[in-house]
Amino acid sequence: MDNNAEGGQESQLAGWLYQLYKPENDPKTGKPIDATKPAGQWNELRILVTPEKCETYINGVKYYQFVLGSQDFNDRVAKSKFAPMPKFAKADSGYIALQGDHGQVAFRNIKIRPIAVKQ
Repeated sequence: MDNNAEGGQESQLAGWLYQLYKPENDPKTGKPIDATKPAGQWNELRILVTPEKCETYINGVKYYQFVLGSQDFNDRVAKSKFAPMPKFAKADSGYIALQGDHGQVAFRNIKIRPIAVKQ
């Protein structure tokens, strides 16, 4: 996604978790951190999901961290469009989906790796 494209909605920027989480504000600009590359260049997205924490990185820059099922997470879901979906973010396993319904999108080098459970 080109975060600099005209008409882009703030809640749909690359790396943001729609209506739930976004990066902290950059102290220099007062706007949320934007580590994306210009249109036409590849961005690298890293998403880590474990029972202890979930983290999102764009091009090596940490955007946010949260815990699934925490009070903060549940409060944010309750205030979002996902509130009427009782199974939202409740599955322990399943499938992933790559969304591309907001314009042209391309993916490459997708890697999904299981993380060993700590005993």
